[in-house]
Amino acid sequence: MSIDVTPEAVEVLKRSLALAPHAAGVRLVAATGLGGGVSVQVELADGPHEGETRLEQEGLHIFIDPSLTEAVPDALVTVEPQHERVVVRPR
Repeated sequence: MSIDVTPEAVEVLKRSLALAPHAAGVRLVAATGLGGGVSVQVELADGPHEGETRLEQEGLHIFIDPSLTEAVPDALVTVEPQHERVVVRPR
């Protein structure tokens, strides 16, 4: 299992976190779309849940739910440039 987060995604996630200063970080969770594809849900988090992978990048705490690493074992968290939406893609 390997997951990387691009600097652009870190900036978008930091802006989301700034809206809720009480949160300790962000959680990334896999969600199955209507077409069967996998998308990522970003949640503000007080801390990690048991079994989550913890990353710290540029001062941002990121908690990776196991559902995401199961769905995309070798993942890259990045940003869709047109809408600044966080996405997860296989590397």
